[in-house]
Amino acid sequence: MEDNASMDLAIETVDLTKRYGSLVAVNKLNLQVEKNTIHGFLGPNGAGKTTTIKVLVGLLRRARFPSFLSI
Repeated sequence: MEDNASMDLAIETVDLTKRYGSLVAVNKLNLQVEKNTIHGFLGPNGAGKTTTIKVLVGLLRRARFPSFLSI
């Protein structure tokens, strides 16, 4: 990932992990999204797309920190 000082980020997550009991739904996701950009979030059913979004907006608690969301 690039140096954060040179980027204006809307979303950043480092090692985002979400578990449901022994099931790991999202495992150590690292993500940086710059402001004023458009991205798609693709993957097969059960890949953790919805879980990731719910964690980022605060609807679910994550197992690992930190994440940053700036709108």
